[in-house]
Amino acid sequence: MSAGAHQLLIYDLAADYLERREQFREEHLRLAWTAADAGDLVLGGAVGDPIESALLLFRDRAGAEAFAKADPYVSQGLVKKWRVEPWHTVVGAQAATPLRPDAAR
Repeated sequence: MSAGAHQLLIYDLAADYLERREQFREEHLRLAWTAADAGDLVLGGAVGDPIESALLLFRDRAGAEAFAKADPYVSQGLVKKWRVEPWHTVVGAQAATPLRPDAAR
């Protein structure tokens, strides 16, 4: 993991994601809320209208990878491809490395 970075779990979703997700949604949401309640997952959700991808913000790479490997959306093919990328957050109450203008000089 990159020091001072959150980790984005990026899902590219299958074309039939919306049609198929209902049968796996409860298990997926249970996994997500368990990760959130444990403090590993900060935020997560679908992107686009219509939905084309999903982003899940994790505190560390290991948590993001473990989530994807356990997620029924991945194992059941609703996710075509996933990857984890560092996100160097600098602004906001939960920024990994807060950087205020007066400190940037």
